[in-house]
Amino acid sequence: MRLPVIFFALGSSLFAQTVPVSDSMSLNEIGNAMDAYPPRWEFGEQRAAITASLDKHITVHVQKGWTILSKRQLKPVHEFYLKRMDIGLDKLERTVVTSGVHAFKFYSSSYVFKTAHGTVAVEFSQGPINNGGEPETRDEYGSGFYWRPDQRERLAKLVDAYIITHRHHDHSDYSLAKRMTAAGKPVICPAQLKTIWKDLADKLIVPDYGKPQKFGPLEIFTMLGSQMSRNEPTSVGTERCGVPNTENPERDSETVCYLFKLAGITFITCGENHVPADEWLRQGVAAGFKPNVRMSLGQFQGDRAMSAALKTLKPVFRLPRHEYEMTHAGGGNRTGQLMQGSNRKAFDNHEVMPLLWGEDFLITDEVVAFTR
Repeated sequence: MRLPVIFFALGSSLFAQTVPVSDSMSLNEIGNAMDAYPPRWEFGEQRAAITASLDKHITVHVQKGWTILSKRQLKPVHEFYLKRMDIGLDKLERTVVTSGVHAFKFYSSSYVFKTAHGTVAVEFSQGPINNGGEPETRDEYGSGFYWRPDQRERLAKLVDAYIITHRHHDHSDYSLAKRMTAAGKPVICPAQLKTIWKDLADKLIVPDYGKPQKFGPLEIFTMLGSQMSRNEPTSVGTERCGVPNTENPERDSETVCYLFKLAGITFITCGENHVPADEWLRQGVAAGFKPNVRMSLGQFQGDRAMSAALKTLKPVFRLPRHEYEMTHAGGGNRTGQLMQGSNRKAFDNHEVMPLLWGEDFLITDEVVAFTR
């Protein structure tokens, strides 16, 4: 592969630095390439190589009975991860936003959005751990894959509001919720989390479903759904539908579907939801929450329950999520595929922007203009 060259201006001098990229880089080389080629439209080829290369390092399945070898393999990945978290926190802290929404990506589905008026965490989690308490006491698989205490403290100080779709460890975080509620900051979540985080119960906020609400820089329109622990085929192609668990109802998860607005830009995220939400989406649009940015549609087997409504709204700019959730086999969803095939075409058309650990991207009116 030909080595790309990037140029840096320093005073009146111009320096050239060669930064090699390939789909088989070391973690250190990946970090250097991420810094040289951040998430930008002009770096498509480099980003494709970076994502494909990182896929090869994150392959460990964090689970019960995993091997000592797997734990050893995870250690350098964790060290790399913590460095990228420091980089992301540095950028989150020092970035001045005057317009639009500056997106910062952390673990799996975790995003933090910064605007001129405040900062909001969405589905934040810090690693493949049980989120019933601080990770040091709830690391049931012994992965050690979570943030340092100083990183947790730092994020909680930077964030003004936190929204959670559901209770699962990769979509919610006790550590952040505890620190934010102690500081009197809003943490918005399903009522089910009040029964799990009992010490925080009186401080957690359950949204007023079906009504617009405002919390600092954040406006929301919500619906209560459910992610069911059982499912069965519908006999329509490969579709499946959720089935309530009547014997153990606590295994089903309450899920909040969010339309949320920041700096005039509306996002949609629903975690994973088995309740039809197309009518709710239409109501949200009528209330002024027409989605410009798609995160998770939250519908089982894709977007089938929202598909009819979305056809009238497409295209919608997309921020991918749920990559490298390591309690899933093979290290979780791959990122390389986000820069290949139809996904690459969407990237080249400026319709999707994949982000990796600690990376950031400014979402402006111009970015989402085609959705309006």
